[in-house]
Amino acid sequence: MSAMQCGLRAWARVRTGRIARRAALPLLVLATSACYRPANEARPHGSWAYAVEAPKAGSRVLTVEATFDGARTERLGIPRDSVPWIRGMKVRAGDAWRTVERRGNEWFERSCNWRCTVSYEIDLGELANSCGDEVDCARRIGDATLSPALAWLVHPVPRTDVPVTVRVHAPDGAAFATGMHPADQSNRSFAFRSFDLDEGSFTAFGPMRRFTIDAPGRPPASARIDVAVVGDARYAMPDAAIRSWIEEAANLTVPLFGRFPVDRATLFVVPAKGEDEVVFGKVLSLAGASVVVVVGDKMEASARHKDWVLVHELFHLGFPTFRGEGRWLGEGLATYYEPLLRARAGWATEAEVFRQFARNMPRGQGPRGSSAGLSARDDLDTIYWGGALFCFAADVRIREETRGKKSLDDVLRASLERGGDATRVWTVRDVVSLGDAVTGTTVLSEMYERHAARGERIDLESLLASLGVVQEGREADDSRPLAWVRRGIVHGVHPDAVARRP
Repeated sequence: MSAMQCGLRAWARVRTGRIARRAALPLLVLATSACYRPANEARPHGSWAYAVEAPKAGSRVLTVEATFDGARTERLGIPRDSVPWIRGMKVRAGDAWRTVERRGNEWFERSCNWRCTVSYEIDLGELANSCGDEVDCARRIGDATLSPALAWLVHPVPRTDVPVTVRVHAPDGAAFATGMHPADQSNRSFAFRSFDLDEGSFTAFGPMRRFTIDAPGRPPASARIDVAVVGDARYAMPDAAIRSWIEEAANLTVPLFGRFPVDRATLFVVPAKGEDEVVFGKVLSLAGASVVVVVGDKMEASARHKDWVLVHELFHLGFPTFRGEGRWLGEGLATYYEPLLRARAGWATEAEVFRQFARNMPRGQGPRGSSAGLSARDDLDTIYWGGALFCFAADVRIREETRGKKSLDDVLRASLERGGDATRVWTVRDVVSLGDAVTGTTVLSEMYERHAARGERIDLESLLASLGVVQEGREADDSRPLAWVRRGIVHGVHPDAVARRP
């Protein structure tokens, strides 16, 4: 996922060339904020605190009371063109409440320049109804509702970078699940920074089935994946098989990263009626790692190893988030590594991996004669397959120049060791600089300048031939000079164990 990690990812069948998102599957993320404050800039004083009352059984209406301290603005709102689902905005005035003035899609309250407490209601059903076929929306799943937290956390506009706390009370045993960072052990209090609302973590209210998966984490602890099967839908794949599938996919990331990438994540399973595969996936991570997978209710357990979406999304958790840049790199890495992780686990063959590369990577080259580099193009083929081709070529060159001692795998492990998981914001330059330092080469910086900045084309045909990938990936020729690199890439041999070449 990332100029916001999965930014405004139109999805579904990027790999097969089908339409990028299914009309029947609107899902959700709100646009990247333009007001990102660099990490080294001083943070202003202030705070936001929300008390959220979850909907009662049979209702989709939640109530929010928010206190804004030091907002330095009288404007309140969320980044939407229309907000009919927000109603009853009031401000506390002494012991009473009075109505806040509304102008268009914002509310104006002078006292919020210093400190104010406001209350309002959110009708999640109306929110979901307003989405239509848009990506930035909520979704109804039976009597449950799934949405990003940003959809219902009204806030000062423009935002300053301040700490945020969210406390949720679920009355009458009402169920809810969220990916927001827990502030304590209660699972009712959460904390993050206000700018992290760009990826305000998925949250579900209403009926759901819950279970927890442990994965290898930072020694000696385990990582925790909270799974919420949202709504009352039943799947051809029983819950026990869904659990095993998620656990297996999570463990696929461990050999690459050395552990599951984040200490805690929440994964939401949402049904796709009448489908027999996973049709959509998305990560929102900055306010807390959360993943949604939309799973066909007719998908059989026997098909789970053929799915690529879940592995793609879980990979994203192990790489930092970008703001306003670098979506081609975040998505390119996930697109490149997903088939490799499945091949390394025995879920796919070497031939299948390279057939996919040979068939799809040409789509990422961009039009002939164009001088626009990866960083200047925003079409889906460039973002996914252009980024994947860059990563593939970089991996080959690193392995070749270091004679198998280093690879792109080492860059990923090093970034995670330095805190670069999906809950952190880095720049593309951060990654490029670290990659050069870790590998002892200038491969990433040189390739960035040539292909991402200046738009030079990568000679994919010659690259595949040197690796011994022939007949569009249907055959392998081990007599080719870099066949040893091909084997190291696809079989996941740690670079230290790869046979050295003179």
